[in-house]
Amino acid sequence: MGSTHFLKGWFNMKFKIKTNLWSGIIMGAISLLMLILMPYQVRVPAYDSGAPSPRIIPGVCLVIMLVFSLVLIFQSLVLKKEKIVEFDWEKEKPAILLIALLCAYVALMITVGFIAASAIIFIIILAYCGERKPFIYIFVIAVAIGIYFLFKMVFNVSLPSGMFF
Repeated sequence: MGSTHFLKGWFNMKFKIKTNLWSGIIMGAISLLMLILMPYQVRVPAYDSGAPSPRIIPGVCLVIMLVFSLVLIFQSLVLKKEKIVEFDWEKEKPAILLIALLCAYVALMITVGFIAASAIIFIIILAYCGERKPFIYIFVIAVAIGIYFLFKMVFNVSLPSGMFF
């Protein structure tokens, strides 16, 4: 019972975020990690065709992202230019729930397939938003099936298939 009281108090908390500092730290860490991992993920062709390497554009974008992240950190710590935003869990709960549902959508898509994952997650989202019209639910399922077959039959691109398709 004590742990639920702690969590309830923690989720009712409001705290201030230094946007320049934290944006710089998070995006800098992401760009640095991706720059380190890129040689393992994007292979250079075995033969030289004279064309630029497939690593050029992602590498340039990541370096630019890293530079601007460092600029944000510099602005925050040295120049003291900072925008402080108050983060309120109560106000942000719908956005956090939506992000969690979209992450679950990706995980479900891998396991049960595109159509079932789309039907499950988007029905949950509609119910959370308070949608009551049955036609909308049927329409969402029909669109998921239509998109699946559009990609499979017209574009010749296979979306993740699950137990049924």
